[in-house]
Amino acid sequence: MPKLSHEALVHLVRAAPEAILQLLERALGLELPPLARPRITAAELVDLNLAEYRADAVLALGEPPVEAFVLEAQSETDARKRRTWPLYVTGLRARLGCPVTLVILALDPDVAAWCREPIDLGRQRGFILPLVLGPEQIPRITDLDEARRAPELAVLSVAAHGREPGAEHIALAALAAARDLDGDPNLLYPDFVFAMLGEVARAALELLMNRPIRYQSDFARKYYAEGEAAGEARGEAAGQARLLLKLLHFKGLTVPAELQARVEACQDLAQLEQWAERVLAATSLADVFDPPR
Repeated sequence: MPKLSHEALVHLVRAAPEAILQLLERALGLELPPLARPRITAAELVDLNLAEYRADAVLALGEPPVEAFVLEAQSETDARKRRTWPLYVTGLRARLGCPVTLVILALDPDVAAWCREPIDLGRQRGFILPLVLGPEQIPRITDLDEARRAPELAVLSVAAHGREPGAEHIALAALAAARDLDGDPNLLYPDFVFAMLGEVARAALELLMNRPIRYQSDFARKYYAEGEAAGEARGEAAGQARLLLKLLHFKGLTVPAELQARVEACQDLAQLEQWAERVLAATSLADVFDPPR
């Protein structure tokens, strides 16, 4: 459920700025201003053409701010981001009048590597150098005492390592630590933990808890239901693709590997059904997949 993952990460970043600061200090060795209280501030930026751009979160230190961070959760490579990220940094610097750094939370190693690439502003005369928190910068927290000292970080540990072997133990520590956290009205912390686990870890966690996992928040139930519906649609398309290939075989038509891969990858049920209907009168593969107009 990629959409739930991204939205959940954004919720966590906004709800727990202290966890991000801990990672900047602990994993990247960043020295932060002393006695600067973190606070989430407005994340909207407007250009001269009145187009609005919204960062995932903006974290300001102190009042008035002595430093600020643009926080972005990134789950995939997107060339457009490398155009808007500099706008976030420079626009916020102009608004707050303090140093601003781009911090990206990227839990996929390949995406994290892409995010670390410097952004050239022109002719190598100026660069934006993002600070990237990838899975290797986020500790695997399984100790309950450690999780209770930093509950948001424990929850983030599940997000980073939830598909690794033994992730159910990370989830158990995070669930216990999250009991003392205020519930987000849109996404409860247990829902976040459950959503970030891989299937094997989720099944193992259910055994350890001796009960099935149930989502509690409307937010999570909505996107979990969408994920299940998408899975059912993929299963139906796969069945239709197998039927089409069998029909072609019974018709005596040899399907090359490239065409078979095309059929199996198709998720458009209407298209698959149209191909299947054409098989009855077809004398060649072209009659099915590229009929004369």
